[in-house]
Amino acid sequence: MIQVIERAFSILAKLADDPLRVWTISEMAEIIDVQPATCFHIVNSMVDLGYIERLGMRKGYRLGPAVNRLCHSSAYRPDLVEAADTLLRAFADKYKEPILIAVLQGVKRYVICQADPEAKLQVNYNLTIIEDTYNTATGRLLLAGKSDEIINEFVDKAGLPSRGAWGEVDSRERLFEELRKIRERKAVILESDTYLAQIGFPIIDADGNTTAAIGSFVPKYRFEGAHKDEIIAGVLNAAQAISRKLAEKKKE
Repeated sequence: MIQVIERAFSILAKLADDPLRVWTISEMAEIIDVQPATCFHIVNSMVDLGYIERLGMRKGYRLGPAVNRLCHSSAYRPDLVEAADTLLRAFADKYKEPILIAVLQGVKRYVICQADPEAKLQVNYNLTIIEDTYNTATGRLLLAGKSDEIINEFVDKAGLPSRGAWGEVDSRERLFEELRKIRERKAVILESDTYLAQIGFPIIDADGNTTAAIGSFVPKYRFEGAHKDEIIAGVLNAAQAISRKLAEKKKE
């Protein structure tokens, strides 16, 4: 095997074990047993290709977004996971309810991270694909945040909601009308399910676009009174805090 290729893949494999960890050149040089100067040239080439991300002068390196394209998916968002990590853990711990972040890629909704009350933050590096975008609060929010052109492309590929999935939507015109309402409310709360209530709010990037959606799902017998109000406020606060973090990150 060509030595430089072996070294590059050794670095990628190690970084992939903990995609959010920030590494120094010296640490990566130890992985491949070379001098830091030699390692720098290898890493710099990988940065140019997008497989490693440089976080700024003297801030270190981590796994880059181009890695996702190897698996034909760019849905995973390390910037979102990093911004959301402590907020999602705190929400799950405080309210004893799950909370997740989802993105829309093509016609599929992907859950990229989720925190549960009795577990650590679960980051789905392989991605959890949930086809029923129409049936979820976050899915509807994500679709509402797209342009009319993209929404039309989505409907062309996925069709309209199945019967009963979104009762008031039985045509493309009605879908656009409901999505417009969601855009204005900037929230989706679904209580029609016989068991679960769903809450969702958009995560807005520095350019004012819906880049992701954050939501929770709660058994309906617990989704009432003060707890209901607290859950809604908690998800909204997390959405706003993550949006601020993304905006601040872009300014750096």
